[in-house]
Amino acid sequence: MTSSCYLHHINRTSSGAREVSIVKEAVKQEMSALDKKVRAYEYDEVENRRQDRVREVVIDGLAVLKIVKHCNENLPTMVAGSLLGLDIDGVLDVTYAYPFPAAKSGEADGSAEGDLDGGEYQIEMMKMLRDVNVDNNCVGWYQSMYLGTMCTNEVVDSQYNYQNSEELSDNCVVIMYDPIQSKKGNLVIKAFHLSDEYLQLRRNRINDFIKPENILVELPLKIKNSGHVSAFLRCLKDSHANELDCDFDPLSMAAGESYTEKHLDLLGNWMDELMEEQRRFQQYSKIAAKPRLDYIRWLNKRVLDNAERRDNGEADYSLCFDHSGMKPMPDAPPRGEPLLMIGQLDRYCKQMNEHVDNSFHKLIMASQLNASV
Repeated sequence: MTSSCYLHHINRTSSGAREVSIVKEAVKQEMSALDKKVRAYEYDEVENRRQDRVREVVIDGLAVLKIVKHCNENLPTMVAGSLLGLDIDGVLDVTYAYPFPAAKSGEADGSAEGDLDGGEYQIEMMKMLRDVNVDNNCVGWYQSMYLGTMCTNEVVDSQYNYQNSEELSDNCVVIMYDPIQSKKGNLVIKAFHLSDEYLQLRRNRINDFIKPENILVELPLKIKNSGHVSAFLRCLKDSHANELDCDFDPLSMAAGESYTEKHLDLLGNWMDELMEEQRRFQQYSKIAAKPRLDYIRWLNKRVLDNAERRDNGEADYSLCFDHSGMKPMPDAPPRGEPLLMIGQLDRYCKQMNEHVDNSFHKLIMASQLNASV
């Protein structure tokens, strides 16, 4: 090859290399721009999902009466039912409620036949409600509770099935009604749903810590009535003023001791269960202590070996636990149940504080009334 041909070949080679580098740079910029667009799209999807999340629950007065009637009639058995309504711009409007069928005597153990009958009952019920122009869109479920006992695996599992179902919206809620506390004169009815943080951990099967108050999140709940119902209540208040007039019975503290005793009994039982979970975790810590120490020793030795290999110009060994040849670490016990116990104990303590505070106010008011007589 002559010198001119050789120079021409070099120029062609160098120009081709420059073209390749330019193309690579352009492809890199395009991929970067595409990646930014994908991230922006995912961010918008997450933001839209957050905006569409339920922020408030509005329940019709008729649905509240159906829930109260069903739960009170079945005491001391705790019962459940379905909620129907609409989800509009983050506001869950509950317009109707109906009870789940009671388990038959031969199906009390939760057999598959009982579940099938219950499912068929709900389908037929929703079809009939649709025929009479009643909202037949399932938006959640309700259940009665005993003295605020709601942070249980059964409640969380059922709510997870509702929010994780493909047929239902992830804005499904659970309404908890306490017939025992409502007998004191205040309607105790609350709405809850599972937080996004807990749903993410459970879907990915991650056994990480989460604050107990971030598992079941309480939602604002409002009770609405139609115009003619509000007018009827107003007329009832005017025509039966004597019967509806306030008396001094609510100042009585006759049932205060039993209420406090029941709460202390529940607190003691849940503390015993929490201590049992603590002993289980301590047992796991003892079992996992030796393999954890062996792994730390192996890791320190492998780091020293890699330092020597780098000095000799050799490749490093892998620091992955799978290449250690040791037995895998034992699985940690699930954290969900003890976290729910802590959340339930916190709820009991808050209820006790409210009860004691109300009792002190009653004592002060009663003493002032007696002094004025």
